[in-house]
Amino acid sequence: MGLAPHLSRRAARFTAFAALIAVCGFALLAISGSHSGEAAFPGANGRIAYSYGDAYTRAIWAANPDGTAPTMLTSGASDETPAYSADGSRIAFERNGGIAVMNANGGAVTQLVSRSGSTASETEWVEDYETAEQPPRVLPFVRIQTTTGKWHGFGSPSFSPDGAQLAVSEWKEETEFVSICAVAGDEDEECLEYGNPDAYTDYEFQCFECSVHIVTISSTSGAQTGVVTSPPVGNYDMRPAYSAGGKIAFERRTEFDSAIFVVASPGTPPVQVTSGSEDSAPDFSPDGSKIAYVRGNGDLALVGAGGGPVTILQTPKPAGAFSATVGAPSFSPDGTKISFERTIFNPGSWDYGVFTIGVDGSGITKILDKGFEPSWQPISLPPPPRAAKGKAKKGKIRLNGKGKATIATIVCGSSPCALKVKAAKLKAGKKKCSVGTKLAKRLAAGKSTPLGVRVAGKCLTGLEKAGKGKLLTKVGVVDGLGKTTLTFKSKLLPPKPKKGKK
Repeated sequence: MGLAPHLSRRAARFTAFAALIAVCGFALLAISGSHSGEAAFPGANGRIAYSYGDAYTRAIWAANPDGTAPTMLTSGASDETPAYSADGSRIAFERNGGIAVMNANGGAVTQLVSRSGSTASETEWVEDYETAEQPPRVLPFVRIQTTTGKWHGFGSPSFSPDGAQLAVSEWKEETEFVSICAVAGDEDEECLEYGNPDAYTDYEFQCFECSVHIVTISSTSGAQTGVVTSPPVGNYDMRPAYSAGGKIAFERRTEFDSAIFVVASPGTPPVQVTSGSEDSAPDFSPDGSKIAYVRGNGDLALVGAGGGPVTILQTPKPAGAFSATVGAPSFSPDGTKISFERTIFNPGSWDYGVFTIGVDGSGITKILDKGFEPSWQPISLPPPPRAAKGKAKKGKIRLNGKGKATIATIVCGSSPCALKVKAAKLKAGKKKCSVGTKLAKRLAAGKSTPLGVRVAGKCLTGLEKAGKGKLLTKVGVVDGLGKTTLTFKSKLLPPKPKKGKK
């Protein structure tokens, strides 16, 4: 009897604690089921990784950007929130409340950190229990089941630009869950069903020392490498997303709302960039200038990386549907599209899948009938083609005893090249003449060759009389980029006089 009033008062507070359950309590559901987008890195558009399955048997899949060739990459019990590395070679993901990494094709899975915890439960039967209803009732018997737990886990991984680290949500909690129900008699386990005049069920959940913040861990060992955020009491930081420049966007949630924040680097003060209602799941554009996020579950939105005006990308519900929600926006590596998950509630049913939309709000397209939490694979673009180039020898160049000298070096670009001297004219005093040249005719890509000249005859005599001369040499180049001409200007000195000769 002495326990009943205490439990009744605590049970009456269930409504206030209900919101906390979604934020921190049962963190495996709150964080692992976060449906977050992941960092977008620049490149060509590769495949789209996503999670697929029910709440208990979810796996990582990947498909082409148009939804074709879906392939299952993992077969874990609860694999979700995939995120590609900047080079597209690896995927980080949640596995059973921890973080794992694998190759982009699904091989070499490594568990970096794991969820840990324990639970304990006790059951008590109380006679003449006073309910929390108004007006209260007195029930002959109730069963009071109390479950306590201590848990520690991780969620929502995002690769750093260099691939060495992962930003993750880290959560810790100590919980107490109390279930109270009316039973037929002492030691009876079965709760009375609704319709029985004595039926009664109530719940209470409390989270003690609960926290969610963002840390960085090694992407190879799982060792913690830094603390990104330390939120104020009552705030929970989750769903981090790296930019290509190293900034981290995240969602800061309170009991009643959430907003998007950005930190320039781990440990620096966060800057709030949105102030809408229920802003969540941020993802940077490949150039780092914008952030895509979810506003109020129903809209996709864009905002500058430093805040400012918000653009809503319209995703109207289909005709005849009750409503539609969106989640987990992810920029394409080329920056032209955003993939996202969408759930449509129809009369008597609901449907979900992965969609894409242009960054200007055009061309909304369903690419997968089922799937959550898409992440777009960046494929490294080939380097731009390089042209052949030449470097002239600096300063005054003295001819050797045979009237020869090297005046420049020519290097082929990213394709083989053909070389031909188009002109080599020397002006020494008033004398103008052509000089001989020596140059390779063909070079492989990236290879180099010297450009040599030989001054002889009257041309050499004129140079010796003048004491110096100016040489203009033009070399024609034909390579994968077309035709071009390299021009070299050199200052020539005649050979040194031989000893004993004035």
